[in-house]
Amino acid sequence: MIRVAGEADLPLIAALLCETWHATYDEIYGAAKVADISKRWHGEAQLARNLGTPGFLVSTDGGTLTGTVLTTADASIGLVDLHRLYVYPAHQSKGLGRALFDAAVACFPGAPGVRLEVEPANFRAIEFYQHLGFAVVGKNADCGCSGDHISALVMSKSLA
Repeated sequence: MIRVAGEADLPLIAALLCETWHATYDEIYGAAKVADISKRWHGEAQLARNLGTPGFLVSTDGGTLTGTVLTTADASIGLVDLHRLYVYPAHQSKGLGRALFDAAVACFPGAPGVRLEVEPANFRAIEFYQHLGFAVVGKNADCGCSGDHISALVMSKSLA
């Protein structure tokens, strides 16, 4: 089941993001840096800022949180920004990421396209996004996040 994220979900989303970040990025950045970034970017207070955003969704299976996605509309250019799409490792490769993506994009009918940033060494994510129809369109030296100087590939997909 996919639904809008609520306040009661915040601790569960924070735990999901912490686990998936460690599973994905420990080999790239090291566990200490991943823990620091996760604490700053994925704390409940940070996540609470997104409550009420139409594209802040969670997936559940039998009442257990399995994934989350955050998309917003960039009114200045009319695109949807995909900020976060994470699924617990045990639930990956079962179509859940695609279902979360589709549900999040559906929150912005008429949007001409979607863009995202992804770590260049996160080959699995890049492959996933390419499978969804995304293409690399640029690079960002500081992923637009918080001055952590983490490089990113910029990918986009037309929705037309």
